[in-house]
Amino acid sequence: MTVPSPLAPTVVAATSFEVAAGRFRAFFAELGRTFIERDDLLSQVSLALLSREHVLMTGPPGTAKSGVATAVLGRILDETTGKPSLFARQFTESTVQTDLVGPIDFKTLMATGRTEHFTDQGMLGAVHAFLDEVLDGRDMLLRTTLNVLNERELKQGTKVTTGLIECALMTTNRYLAEVLESSRETLLAFVDRIAFVAFVPKGFGAPGSMGRVLRSQVGGARHAGWKSVLTIQDLDVLQEATERVTMDDALCETLENLMTLVETDLAAATRSDPTFVPTRYLSTRTAVRLGKILRAACVLDKITNTSRPLEVAYEDFEKLRLSMLLAGPPPDHLANLLSRETDPRERRQLSIMRTEREIFD
Repeated sequence: MTVPSPLAPTVVAATSFEVAAGRFRAFFAELGRTFIERDDLLSQVSLALLSREHVLMTGPPGTAKSGVATAVLGRILDETTGKPSLFARQFTESTVQTDLVGPIDFKTLMATGRTEHFTDQGMLGAVHAFLDEVLDGRDMLLRTTLNVLNERELKQGTKVTTGLIECALMTTNRYLAEVLESSRETLLAFVDRIAFVAFVPKGFGAPGSMGRVLRSQVGGARHAGWKSVLTIQDLDVLQEATERVTMDDALCETLENLMTLVETDLAAATRSDPTFVPTRYLSTRTAVRLGKILRAACVLDKITNTSRPLEVAYEDFEKLRLSMLLAGPPPDHLANLLSRETDPRERRQLSIMRTEREIFD
């Protein structure tokens, strides 16, 4: 992973919402110009950073999933050090708990018989995490990962160690529909605890997109280096604003109704089409989390529309599809991809996405 250069001394500390919002806006605008046809994914990442949630990127190899994670997390710097607070790990079948939570403190083990970890050297010791090929880990490791990501702490007997971790970006080259079919109970529990899941297809939905990528990577318009800067302290300011957003009781009822309708239609689609596998599970945990995401959606809009109040509005509900569904290409791009895709696995995942999007709309 490439670590960016130290924080420039000209960067102003994030002492106001306006300063933080301006840097956030510029940061994601530059990402959007660089990563073609990744609008939904970048929106998911922005909401995840604001709400302190996590993102899982799925899809075949070679689709820049790791590139997105590196470009985002490797460039969110701590103003005090000029470096990212980032834990990175590629999961394999041989990855063990100590690789994730930190090495064992053998001095304590020999003296007391208690197993304790140097958690500052693991995922709890960083604000952000990049977990590559996360679904290649064994079931027990996935459970540990879930506990760390959701509880932000490690329980070791009577000792509880609280961590810094706020947001993890994860990748897998596997198709989510196949993953859920092969080990539904274990992996559905994992996916249910991830606020945002995206599918990155192997092709592009719009004519000319591949040409834009080639020009930006190897042609005359190739990327000259990142210019925008975002800091952990910027995110602190924006996250504090997110926590202050209010939501009317009537909109809570609207959210309940939306979940009921979507769940009912997903069940109907499952009964009518044996190849359809819902990619999201709408639990009570999901409902509470969607409320948090609505608050983050409010702040995300306020970053560009500075006059709006910190109150959830009905229009913010459209952003919920980024958490309630497997996000990815918009409907017109899905149609183009399906019209020329021959790989049955890719076609199936795209078809499931189209059905879910139609249900949500």
